[in-house]
Amino acid sequence: MSTTIRRGFDHTSQQKSEPKRMGLQWRPDPRCCWAVVLLLALSPHPSRSQEPPPPSGWEFTGIPALNYDSDEGFGYGVVLAVYDYGPGGLLPYRTAFRPTLFVTTEGRRDLTLFVDAPHLVGGWRLDTFIGLEKQIATPYYGLGNGAAYEPRLEEGENPYYYRFGRERGVVRANLQKPLGRTPVRLLLGGQFAHYEIDPTPKNEGSTLILEELGPGVEIPGGYHNSVRAGVIWDTRDKESGPGRGVWSEALVERVDEALGSEYSYTRWTVADRRYFTLRRGLVLANRVLLQNFEGDPPFYALTYVQSSFEATEALGGSKSIRGVLRNRYAGEGLLVWNAELRWRAWDFSVLGKPAHLAFIGFVDSGRVWKDGVEVSSLAADLHHGGGGGLRFGLGPNFVIATDVARSEEAGLQTYIGLGYLF
Repeated sequence: MSTTIRRGFDHTSQQKSEPKRMGLQWRPDPRCCWAVVLLLALSPHPSRSQEPPPPSGWEFTGIPALNYDSDEGFGYGVVLAVYDYGPGGLLPYRTAFRPTLFVTTEGRRDLTLFVDAPHLVGGWRLDTFIGLEKQIATPYYGLGNGAAYEPRLEEGENPYYYRFGRERGVVRANLQKPLGRTPVRLLLGGQFAHYEIDPTPKNEGSTLILEELGPGVEIPGGYHNSVRAGVIWDTRDKESGPGRGVWSEALVERVDEALGSEYSYTRWTVADRRYFTLRRGLVLANRVLLQNFEGDPPFYALTYVQSSFEATEALGGSKSIRGVLRNRYAGEGLLVWNAELRWRAWDFSVLGKPAHLAFIGFVDSGRVWKDGVEVSSLAADLHHGGGGGLRFGLGPNFVIATDVARSEEAGLQTYIGLGYLF
């Protein structure tokens, strides 16, 4: 489970229509971020010793979660990662526990637990996510790739015009089984989820959702229970920060009234992730993700992207297009492309544990389609973000990630979380 902390400027003053509010602006060309990483990586650096032996027993790590957001107030909490490697040093681990507690002074309450057990009897892998999440001001800018954003609409009596309240309780589990000695795994999973939607956060002014729903329309919400299946191809040399290999998957999820859901729709997702070692310590990583809905999903379901490991939100934000506002674009079809140049610059020890520092340069792109994917326009009207970041790794799995990115609309954004993006 990854928690993102956004610092820096208030995005409501970062728009192209009001650039002077931002004051001093930093506008890096994403190509420059790659160039800096490449030049540093090609310069001489101390030789790197062989990979340390895998740890054994238990490992406890974590970081504090602190931030300030104009919609949610001061936030505080903790993100922990607990790994059990067993007496023989199983990789990536025998069991991982990732609890997160995050609260804010203005009503956000997130309590989640992610558990991953890759080495069950018979080669099975089980991962489980349990979460209780309350967000008083979740972004919503309308549907479609050209959804407009007018900062002036958030002024005066409508400070939450582009926001809505969302509460979610979810229990999700996946079982994966390898096919013999091949790199292919089959996945079966299910989810019980319940949503409560408040279209008027803090009862202040009108909102975009109220305008779209119209008078007398029932506010959406309720249960979204589902089953899903998929196939995964995985040849990575390691799961955290791989240097070579492929990690691809095709997943289909069905939300249905027969399962106790208020809605019936299908979501399919395909993702292809590839890793290339250009030289020792320098890796080019690439991800292409395509998702489509069929049926009648509510608007708030469109921002969730399924995965064989952990679900995320898109389009816009730390897990899709960095530098673009969180959930800026929503639609029944979604495309994300990410390219990262990763340079593992320094290996050292912290309290006897192996550690490393890596520099990242990245370019992110993507788009949505209001009524589903249109193959003829896959490369048209893409939204872009780019920047750079740092990764501090402790042990084989725990990684603190810090990224700084910008886009034409949002200006400078900073993200702090755990792990590599993919």
